[in-house]
Amino acid sequence: MKGTAQPARKVRFRDFEFDLQTCDLRKQGFRVKLQEKPLQLLCLLLERAGEIVTREELTQRLWPSATIVDAGPNLNTSLNRLRQALGDAANEQELIRTVPRQGYRFIAPVSIVAEKVESSATSELAPMEDAAGSPANPNRMQGRAPIFSRRARLIAASAAVLAAICCGLAYFRWLDYSAQASRSAHRDTILVTPFQNLSGDSNNDYLSDGLTDEMITRLGQVYPQHLSVIARGTAMQYKGGHKSAAEIAREQHVDYILEGSFLRQGNQMRITAQLFSARDQGTQWTEAYDRDGTDLFAIQRDVTDRIAKSLSRELLASTAATSVASSPVKPEAYDAYLKGLFELNRATPGDLEKSIGFFRQATEKDDHFAAAYAYLAYSYNAAADWTYMSPVDAFPKEEAAAKKAMEIDSALSDSQLAMAEVLHEYEWDWAGAEKAYQKALLLNPSSVVAHRLYAEYLTRAGRFEEALSEIRRAQQLDPASLTTSSYFCFVNFHARNYESAIKGCRDILEIDPHFLPAHDWLADSLVFAKKYEEAIAQYKKAMEESGNASYFLTGLGMAYAMKGDEKQARRVLAELNQRAKQAYVSPYELAETYIGLGDKEHALVMLEEALKERSSELVYLASAAEFDSLHDDPRFKAMVARIGFPESALTITATSKPVPSR
Repeated sequence: MKGTAQPARKVRFRDFEFDLQTCDLRKQGFRVKLQEKPLQLLCLLLERAGEIVTREELTQRLWPSATIVDAGPNLNTSLNRLRQALGDAANEQELIRTVPRQGYRFIAPVSIVAEKVESSATSELAPMEDAAGSPANPNRMQGRAPIFSRRARLIAASAAVLAAICCGLAYFRWLDYSAQASRSAHRDTILVTPFQNLSGDSNNDYLSDGLTDEMITRLGQVYPQHLSVIARGTAMQYKGGHKSAAEIAREQHVDYILEGSFLRQGNQMRITAQLFSARDQGTQWTEAYDRDGTDLFAIQRDVTDRIAKSLSRELLASTAATSVASSPVKPEAYDAYLKGLFELNRATPGDLEKSIGFFRQATEKDDHFAAAYAYLAYSYNAAADWTYMSPVDAFPKEEAAAKKAMEIDSALSDSQLAMAEVLHEYEWDWAGAEKAYQKALLLNPSSVVAHRLYAEYLTRAGRFEEALSEIRRAQQLDPASLTTSSYFCFVNFHARNYESAIKGCRDILEIDPHFLPAHDWLADSLVFAKKYEEAIAQYKKAMEESGNASYFLTGLGMAYAMKGDEKQARRVLAELNQRAKQAYVSPYELAETYIGLGDKEHALVMLEEALKERSSELVYLASAAEFDSLHDDPRFKAMVARIGFPESALTITATSKPVPSR
């Protein structure tokens, strides 16, 4: 009798199997660690594979008590984590396709996993074809007599037992080896939640962000080979939230959570910190510090040392901690430094200028504060990169600050990173810069900034696959960061994978329509994909988001020029020349507009000007698609030779085959 049809329980796609009833996801037989909501999201998409599932349907099922607006960020975060677990890059979308303004569709082939049926009923999920004698072929063996003798069966049985014993011994040896390897390779993970400001004064918010940033940085250097610290971008999503440490640990799959709060009243400061163990589901320790409110650095150092000792005693007994800088810092210098970090993370031109001011204050108040010099150098570098300052003004100051940081403490990851940027963008010492980037990562493998900056270096060197790998490492440390995700767009754009870059940027803008880097790299990619109208719209949007920055106006001029709208391109050039009388305008970017107009002579003149002032953008010159038509010009060749590009950067041309984006 034919049994009643049962709904599919297990399905397979690629090398994954998913149980629709238990939400158990496995890859090649091994369970994939993933939070509850991303697993539920996958279940809903697989139940309706091939169909569009709207955002409204998903939010209603996953967060029934929340509004669509409130649940939106949670849905975006869950989707990002699901993509990462499946290896489905947002710029590729080979498994889950985003349908703009509608929802999502699971597009990969899905097959049903047949399960053994013990009853006499035939399962409708059984495969149409199977091996001889299987339930799918019940009549294939009829009429065949047994062909093994009793002795043969006995020999076969003995061999099977012996094989089983051997396999068992091998299996247990493998288990023992795997356990040892796992113990030696395992890196515990800790997330620092933003310190809560209990003062009731928003003017103290910089302390919340600054203490969190500093704790993340210092912990990353305690056990660099055995402890991973989740980065700021992911940690900051819990600012002002009300989730318990246990909930956060489950969401982020971390081993430890460091929670903290502070109360500042006059000159007094009370800081409370506690370390939560996800493994033990309890608090390892709690400590309160009542100190003079100006002694923040000492308090932060005490908390870090306490965590280091706790981890050493209970988890890493055989591992020596890497020493971190513990020289005392003058309290007023540390306060200015925290304010500088707060402004630097806001990243607008005005905030960047404020960060430089605060970091300078910190170095003036304490001439032996290496981290303050390192971040002062980084702020000058960012100002030059975004053309908020001219390289003539910014780079010498950056170099002086980086050298001072190295002089004070060359074992500080941030000092090495600051020096790497100087060697790369200002001195064009490619080999020396790479050594410094690698040294910074050796000192602090949890530094997402170091991973991203090294990825930028690799991109400019034409080593795109390595750059993508570096960004994937950064994303593991900072899974919720749009900045980190946007670097996939950056690398793909420079690798000339324009469609991949476009898809990735659009995915990010769906999450945050105001995210400026995505507008920038989307516009650039659209230009070279010859989608000029869309590119022009994106440049205008970037100008709006940035307060009409010249950096994006030059891109608009290039887009008009490449479209063939000479009138509008000339109008933009006139406006840029007018702006150049009051503020810095990059000659490198003016060269892009001239080359779009077919004016090679003016383009070369502008590039010569950029070379004289050592524009930060020159590190893209060898592989920049807009200058392909100049590659045979002796003057252009001389410029490329002067910058000293590695051979890998000289092989990218208009006919180059794009590198894989995953």
